[in-house]
Amino acid sequence: MNKIRQEITPFQKEIILYYQTSKVILISSQSLKTIKDSSKQLYVVSKQWFRQWQYYVEYIQGIAPNEKREKPGALNCDLCSKENFLLKYPRDNSFNQQIIKLQSEDFILVNKLMIDVWGTEYGVGMTIPRNVYFNQQGVPSLNVNLLRQSVYINVLNPQRGVLQVDQDCIIKQWIQLLCLAIKNEFQVNVEQIRLWKHKHFQADYAIKQLEKHQGHFNGEILNENLTIGSYNADLIIIDIQIDGKWQYDQLDIKISCSEDFRHIYQKASKGCGKFICDRNYCKSNPIFSQIEFDRKTLQYYLIEQFKQDYLDWTTVCWNQINELKPIQQLQDNDNIVVALTELSIFPNSFGASFILNFNNCYDVINYKNSNPELNLSAIQLVNDVLDAKTLKLWMENLVSNYKQSIYFVRAIIIIMHFKCFNNLLYQEGNRIIEVFLILSKEDKDLLSNYLKILPDEYFIRYTSTIIEIMGNYLKQQSKKHIPLLKKTEIQFVKQMLELLQVFYNSNKTLKLLNLTRFQISEIATLYPKYGNQLEYIQFDSYSIQNLERYYFTFCQYPWVIPLEFKSEILAIDSKMNQKSQFQNSFMFYQPFLQLMIDRNDVVTSALVSLSRKDINLKAQLQIVFQGEQGIDQGGLAREFFSLLTQKLFDINFGMFVPKNNNSILWFNKNNMEMPFKYELIGMILGLALYNQVCLDLQFPEVIFKKLMNEPTCLEDLKELDLEVYKGLNALAQYEQDNIEDVFALNFTITETIRDDIINVELLPNGTEIMVTQQNKHEYIRLCTNYYLNLQIETTFNSFKQGFWRVVEGNGIKLFSGSELQQLIVGQKNLNLKELEDSTEYDGFDYNSEYIKQFWTFLRTLNEEQQKRFLFFCTGSDRIPVGGLKSLKFLIQKHGEDSEQLPSAHTCFNVLLLPQYDSIDKMIMKLQIALQNCEGFGLM
Repeated sequence: MNKIRQEITPFQKEIILYYQTSKVILISSQSLKTIKDSSKQLYVVSKQWFRQWQYYVEYIQGIAPNEKREKPGALNCDLCSKENFLLKYPRDNSFNQQIIKLQSEDFILVNKLMIDVWGTEYGVGMTIPRNVYFNQQGVPSLNVNLLRQSVYINVLNPQRGVLQVDQDCIIKQWIQLLCLAIKNEFQVNVEQIRLWKHKHFQADYAIKQLEKHQGHFNGEILNENLTIGSYNADLIIIDIQIDGKWQYDQLDIKISCSEDFRHIYQKASKGCGKFICDRNYCKSNPIFSQIEFDRKTLQYYLIEQFKQDYLDWTTVCWNQINELKPIQQLQDNDNIVVALTELSIFPNSFGASFILNFNNCYDVINYKNSNPELNLSAIQLVNDVLDAKTLKLWMENLVSNYKQSIYFVRAIIIIMHFKCFNNLLYQEGNRIIEVFLILSKEDKDLLSNYLKILPDEYFIRYTSTIIEIMGNYLKQQSKKHIPLLKKTEIQFVKQMLELLQVFYNSNKTLKLLNLTRFQISEIATLYPKYGNQLEYIQFDSYSIQNLERYYFTFCQYPWVIPLEFKSEILAIDSKMNQKSQFQNSFMFYQPFLQLMIDRNDVVTSALVSLSRKDINLKAQLQIVFQGEQGIDQGGLAREFFSLLTQKLFDINFGMFVPKNNNSILWFNKNNMEMPFKYELIGMILGLALYNQVCLDLQFPEVIFKKLMNEPTCLEDLKELDLEVYKGLNALAQYEQDNIEDVFALNFTITETIRDDIINVELLPNGTEIMVTQQNKHEYIRLCTNYYLNLQIETTFNSFKQGFWRVVEGNGIKLFSGSELQQLIVGQKNLNLKELEDSTEYDGFDYNSEYIKQFWTFLRTLNEEQQKRFLFFCTGSDRIPVGGLKSLKFLIQKHGEDSEQLPSAHTCFNVLLLPQYDSIDKMIMKLQIALQNCEGFGLM
């Protein structure tokens, strides 16, 4: 029989060709990596266009073959820039291409074959060829942007503007292009061109000197054999030779030195006019001005700097703008808005305004001071006369003149104290938000500290507004075929999340809002289909820096992702790890983690199974109970975890002790068991997490915080030992100076260890050091650290080691300690209505009287009995993250009236319920089954 050859669709041809060409680029980069300065001409393709193409040909993002697909527009049409350049190069030179500035995550690289195919199929908005260099690892350099070089030229009249050029272009080649461009543009006979840069002066000063001395200035001619980028010049002066005469020449050295000295002396003696200058040799620089030179000493100092050629001209101040002084006290309310509007173009001066009790000293504001010292009464006076339109203008001015400094951070907190700031958050083009993508971490941390003085009302309102705006924006995006397609859309999301993160970090100290208030539920519904998979793909691409696949992931901000959605990402990550282990298993490991368990000695058999050297803890778990039949599809694993934790956490077993009125279990510091038993418990927690099984644990939250390497604090002690917490907290709150008399404490802790009372010194010679008002916080810190960390250090480290032996991957990094607790232990409250609403039926009508009475009976049970029913049906009485609605529970009809009891397929969460001839009989049989549900087996 002849085989029928399946015809390849045009879509598949494109996909195959793309992967073939990508492979060729990879192979060629690997072969080029041993060659010095190796390069290959490739073409830049916009990531936005590439995603549209993928969506069109590969059915990505959940689209089905029969659904409508939008064809991508012309190639790279979204990269066009509207910048104006001084000259146009001849013959459609590639330097003419006006593309927006790109980051490495904004594009991919392909070869000419792919460009030709795409150009034929979709049209060409712009082709962007680039010579791409490969390093010794075969990784391409990703700087595809042309240099925007500032130039000065005088043909018919002097002009200053910008030209595009490749920074790796040899100056000689650029000169040839400039000759042709000037001839075409101005119709002049250019004989030669040479390029200059000023030796010292910045652009504005260089042009002033050039014009003042009729074409003479203190410059140097650029070496034609070097590249343009090697000079890093803020201004290049184009010198044209016409009729044998050059336009410019070197200024007399005596004149140039005199002007150089005059400039630096003026800055050093008078200042530059800025409120604060960060440049050297300037009196406006607080550090330089503290030296307090007199006139003669300053002259002598600068002359010596000149003689010895010690001056670093790159650090000299060139500012020419006289900055307005900060405003501290308000006298005329009518003119204050006008005054602040003028001041807003000077971020440093604006940010140094409104200082409380100002005494002509700005030293109160520094990076070590978390209090911005705001004059709130003065701010309130401005609040009374300020409108949103004016505040928006102030923000635009501040951002337009942005320069990183402590005063700009202070300007932001001032802006936030004006009540109409909240209204501006709703408006498009709120420019203050743009800054949060470029603020340094240090500045963001400082702003988080500043937020502590923001009125609680404002703090809560701004936080709610940002989350509301983000939620509405993501709803709009979810209606699009490709959400977050454009760079501007991704940037907006990033800006808002960076702003929200500042509030989140501040709230961790303030505790004004529950941390769950920062979660944005719309993230889970951004993608119409397969949202958890698509988010995982982005998270994985971000983690391994696969920029071809990556565009954005919310996992950079895990605290904003709803816990249920985050747990789905973790489940995918676990399955991908298990799949990887399975694929590698034929060479290295067993494909499954199969444990042989003896019901009569669960702990020992688990220890033996988990201590094997060939064990693969990352593989999918399979439990086999000795002497029993059945393939583990999840139910046996849940039973195993239940039996093991009951034994290990039994206080009679001795590994844990009850604390805090028997409400929690804590590590037994006096236990003599082998450390491996604690390691086993850690492995059990890891295996349960890895296999999505909830455990019945009475651990306090601090245990999970410690597992996630989060710092512990006094509040964590409340759940462990309420009495000790109350005592330390009372000490912290006590403000009088007679602590020694009232509390009579020294730096020791009294403990009972095996009936012996001992003193533990918190510091060397702790018995001799009394707790005072000055050192009490150190005492509280040491006590807290001892109870939560040092006291159980050995056993906990074994436990932690066991946990991390099992758990790996990026998914676990998304969770805080409290969230990890919810994942492993499950939710506390059982909501039977959630289970009823989500249950599916096979053989029964959900609306029948029989089923209605079934649920009526369950509702009459107390919570403990309802958990017993849950255990009977699923093998676990824990409520998973997301609640009972996430269980996918099924009630299946199991024959007509009989004496058989209800049973369950716990692996699949299926209740097998016969159709008894009466409701009373059904209830009776259910009661018997629930009373005897321990030790059940698979059917």
